[in-house]
Amino acid sequence: MEMEAFEGELKALRRIYKSYKHLMAEHIPYTYFICGELGKQDVNGMPDKLMVCPAYGLDFFYVYERTGQTEGPEW
Repeated sequence: MEMEAFEGELKALRRIYKSYKHLMAEHIPYTYFICGELGKQDVNGMPDKLMVCPAYGLDFFYVYERTGQTEGPEW
């Protein structure tokens, strides 16, 4: 019961930080965020390409393309 309360609190704090990070990005160095997606989505819901803005207020973005390679634990 106590663990579920902590997990719920952690989720709420992550949401708050994510909102803060986007609202105050000009005050946080090295902040970047996904600002859009392009192309079809795969079975996991990931698009072909992601648009990433390197900092708040910039008028350009980088496009990252899916390579088909995945990283993670091999279970």
